[in-house]
Amino acid sequence: LKKGYRLGFQSSSDHGSTHISYCNVWAEDLTSESVFAALKARHVYGATDNIIDDVRCGKHFMGDEFTTKDKPTLSIRLRGTAPFSRVCIVRDGAYVHSVEPKKAEVEFQWTDFDPPKGKTAYYYVRGEQEDGELVWVSPMWIAYQP
Repeated sequence: LKKGYRLGFQSSSDHGSTHISYCNVWAEDLTSESVFAALKARHVYGATDNIIDDVRCGKHFMGDEFTTKDKPTLSIRLRGTAPFSRVCIVRDGAYVHSVEPKKAEVEFQWTDFDPPKGKTAYYYVRGEQEDGELVWVSPMWIAYQP
């Protein structure tokens, strides 16, 4: 990501370790065309358990790249199989915010009050459950231009 690549996050088990990790795709419907469109749009996330996530910035979804005049506000919703011990927001490779919710369903908003101006920054969410299971949400690339 620091080299400028625009990649979505996914994880997947091989044949010898079935159901150890998952590539999760947010698709419009259950057709091959819709799944491939979601993969191409980076509307994906990786998880090591049956964790559901929904991360947005306004009308934009994980994987999107966009410009905004408003300070970015991320809306985070996670539903895990165990309580989350920590949920972190990463901007350009550095942890900029974290919460320790101690519950399996997490919902909060976070605003970056000091976003880099005139530059595209990437943001992603990483969650860790108390049982060690993880979720990594594909980044959003946001250019703040006040």
